[in-house]
Amino acid sequence: MEWYDKEEDILNIELNDSGEYWKSVEFPKGIVFDIDKEGKIKGIEVMQASKVFSGDVKKVIDTAISENKDK
Repeated sequence: MEWYDKEEDILNIELNDSGEYWKSVEFPKGIVFDIDKEGKIKGIEVMQASKVFSGDVKKVIDTAISENKDK
């Protein structure tokens, strides 16, 4: 599942719903991996997503917004 926070400009992509959250690892350009206690990636956050996903790939954000409205 993915969602977009328009006010904070963050795109969150949840990859793994199982496992207890352990910590977040931040990479350059505002990419954050959320890791569970078993070392698996639970999710990815993209800070300043509108700058990363611009032009044609802005569809990623649009899709996340529309999927969020459906729920």
